[in-house]
Amino acid sequence: MTALTLLVPGPSEPREAEAPATRDWLAELYRPPSPTWVRLNFVASINGSVVGVDGTSESLSSPTDRRILGVLRQHADVVLVGARTVRREGYASPRHARLAVVTRSGDLTGHRLGESFLRPLIVCPESAVERVELQLRGTAVEILPLRSEVLDPAEVLAGLRERGLPGVVCEGGPTLAAAFLDAGLIDELCLTTSPQLRAPGTPLLPHLVRTPRARLAHLLADDTGYLYARWALRDRGQAG
Repeated sequence: MTALTLLVPGPSEPREAEAPATRDWLAELYRPPSPTWVRLNFVASINGSVVGVDGTSESLSSPTDRRILGVLRQHADVVLVGARTVRREGYASPRHARLAVVTRSGDLTGHRLGESFLRPLIVCPESAVERVELQLRGTAVEILPLRSEVLDPAEVLAGLRERGLPGVVCEGGPTLAAAFLDAGLIDELCLTTSPQLRAPGTPLLPHLVRTPRARLAHLLADDTGYLYARWALRDRGQAG
């Protein structure tokens, strides 16, 4: 059994990662302080690659990482993800939150959206709506059209909140994550560090204009070498 320990603040006594009581403990530990909380969630190698040996994040992940992923999704109203990540990862919709897929072009090749438990939301410019409708004919989705041709994270969040989806966990990819960070709209980054080195890999944040300061809210470690950090971003909401 994997042992999970809270290092910061702490340390705590190790807990059995797979125990039902540990999931309840994690749910409380990761409970957002506001219903409009916006999170980024990533798993990355030690040197910051978000893809492992198989070209996806799956080979970087661990059972505890996936358990934390489930907790974060359970606390969210919507899981926000870019279309490229949907194609690469073979995304299936979460059980407890809606899936919102962001696409500029309307290209949703390789999607699995028909397997969704809740009707997915496709976020795209108005110019891409027709392509989305053609590609997803026969699939139950809702389209959120954007006025801007260039991704405007504030418009995306406003559209989600208008649909009763204020609590957001963004799972990438890196371009989408950087856009939200540069807009100053991220409350915290939940980052799992996998005990692997990957080169050249895909960088966690290859392009970032803003450099917000972060505070370590908590840090967990397990005895397989994984670290699970929760970083609060200090300049949240200061974007002009």
